[in-house]
Amino acid sequence: DVRAAGHAIAGFSEAMAASERGLKRFLYATLYHHPSQIAAADAAREVVTGLFAAYQSDPAAMGDDWQGRMPDDAIGRARHIGDFIAGMTDRFAVNRFADLFGRSAVPAALAQT
Repeated sequence: DVRAAGHAIAGFSEAMAASERGLKRFLYATLYHHPSQIAAADAAREVVTGLFAAYQSDPAAMGDDWQGRMPDDAIGRARHIGDFIAGMTDRFAVNRFADLFGRSAVPAALAQT
């Protein structure tokens, strides 16, 4: 019945909705879109992209267990490598990136990770 209603059944009061909008403006301005957060997100994207390319060109770098289960088809390989990277902690991913590309290649925004 709730799904079939076609409109929201419950929601914030006007005062609470205004407070929520204010909080969201604050969070986007001071946290989500903060220059240091943007730099960290860009650096993380660089690390993940680099790891993916490295493992795609040399699956042995993933280790015997993961390499041994590598699918033959391109889509399966991409998914397998993505799953391997997705299972990494931030620190492990940065360290693997440093192992593969050198510590100096780690983006500055993640150098302390």
